[in-house]
Amino acid sequence: MSTSNTSLDIIARAVPSDGIAIPLIGRFWLFLISNILSLVCGFFLLFHLVFDATLRHGLHNHVIIAILCFCLFHELTVMPWEIHFFRVGVVPIQSPTICMIMKFIDTVVYTSMAKLVGWASVERHILIFHSKWIATKMQRILIHYIPLMLIIMYGILLYGITTPINDCGIPFNYNSMLCGYYSCVYNSAGYSLYEFMSGGVLSSICIGFGSAFLIIRIIIQKRRLQQQVHWRRYRKMTIQLLSVTSIFFIIYLPPVLLGISKKLGVPSSVGSDYSTYANFFSNYVILLFPFTCLGTLPQLRTRVKTILRFCYRQQQNRVVPITITVKPIQQSRV
Repeated sequence: MSTSNTSLDIIARAVPSDGIAIPLIGRFWLFLISNILSLVCGFFLLFHLVFDATLRHGLHNHVIIAILCFCLFHELTVMPWEIHFFRVGVVPIQSPTICMIMKFIDTVVYTSMAKLVGWASVERHILIFHSKWIATKMQRILIHYIPLMLIIMYGILLYGITTPINDCGIPFNYNSMLCGYYSCVYNSAGYSLYEFMSGGVLSSICIGFGSAFLIIRIIIQKRRLQQQVHWRRYRKMTIQLLSVTSIFFIIYLPPVLLGISKKLGVPSSVGSDYSTYANFFSNYVILLFPFTCLGTLPQLRTRVKTILRFCYRQQQNRVVPITITVKPIQQSRV
């Protein structure tokens, strides 16, 4: 084994001093396998949502398609960057510009996903209980498409402006995840509070209360009308929302609640170990999202069987060359 490979193995098997008792090599395999599986699931789901006309035209699927695109873009850009770091202990491209781009993508995807899921939790109330609000094309543009586009553009424009602000002389650390970079705008207590409230707190309120009230409203209406038709009609939209919000309840909301408690006076030392691990596993909001949506895909079992049957037929229809041995004809002696 060469000296360079030996050095890489030593680095990968070391446990960094970041408070997480997982060596770099363990993190490497953990995120590599997770990222590959998530990519396969994400592309499979996005293919069916986009190329199936019924699913594509469903208004409740548009926010799912947008989040899937964010997830896949993150898994094709930032995740390979982080996986490489876990393997060798240094970022793959030691460039301030590239470091800021990776930080920009990571921040936009993570924060925009929370806002989009928060909006989906609110929009489900409109789609289920106030469908007359989106009866016309203009109403759908105003109530459905414009909010979706504004949420996407808000994150891109906000972090496109704030991420490059680095006038406080913060050095880039290429031996740290994403170069250890953060924008100097976070030195402002006012801006930090604004982003925490508009991003973490507001998204958490929309996700938590929006999902809870949706279930309560459905139960009340079902009992009041005593009809199964309404539940069967909107069951898929409700289950889809609850499946998506489940990972946010588990991974995203607890750190936000801990941050709120610290803003209210709880000592910063409380939950410090949890915060460290929560920040490390925050990428699993992105990695697990395609799997939470996969179970809500209509006729999933039929689609999988169709794909497997097609592959099997293709395998059977392959032309296999046959070797034919021709024996020479022996001439009889005269």
